[in-house]
Amino acid sequence: MNPVAATNWPELWPATSSQSRMDFFDVATTMPTMRRFSDRAIDPRTIERILETANMAPSGSNAQPWEFVIVRDQAARGEIQKLYELAWVPYKDSATLSPRAQKALRVGDEFSASLAIVPVHVVVFLDRPKMRVVRGSPEDLTNFGATYGSVFPAIELMMLAARALGVGTAMTTMLSPHEVETKALLGVPGLYQLIALIPMGYPAEGFKRPFRKPVWPRVHDGHWSRAWPRRP
Repeated sequence: MNPVAATNWPELWPATSSQSRMDFFDVATTMPTMRRFSDRAIDPRTIERILETANMAPSGSNAQPWEFVIVRDQAARGEIQKLYELAWVPYKDSATLSPRAQKALRVGDEFSASLAIVPVHVVVFLDRPKMRVVRGSPEDLTNFGATYGSVFPAIELMMLAARALGVGTAMTTMLSPHEVETKALLGVPGLYQLIALIPMGYPAEGFKRPFRKPVWPRVHDGHWSRAWPRRP
């Protein structure tokens, strides 16, 4: 069964079809930051399923302080690309990185230049009044984990849900220097804070396991001085 062609949620996740569901660990370990997308449209029901899943994320006091602006209009996506490029070019030009990272920058150039073709841009905003902390205040600066820890789990769930349905994503905060312009473009009220842009679309080249260094050198057993005792 093709999940994108489903007409309702029970059909989207049929209990009897093993092909419709991915093992969680396969989802989580084959979710690279997607940089090359096709321009294939995403069915609105698939988008809604992804967002319903994101909405199940935990948040402080169950505040659910996230707001998602789903940008599908091509002209608006083009304007987002222009804002992205305004931040990307100076970032790239100032970077002094390893050969691996230099390769990533070249892929980043391609991503920046083709951002407008990605069929869905999810722009994530934080409802600051729900967090009861004034932006930029001493409390905000010293306890930022409580604030942003209430929105990033929703982004992660969104990306996991997308991967489970065969949709690729990337998360970028590159628009942050152009928050004012982004909010003006999308008609977002002033009290909301721009958090991230999530381009969302079907991958041009499929999914693969991303490169990661082993976790074990960064795992400590009860005390920083003790390494985790890995079992043979």
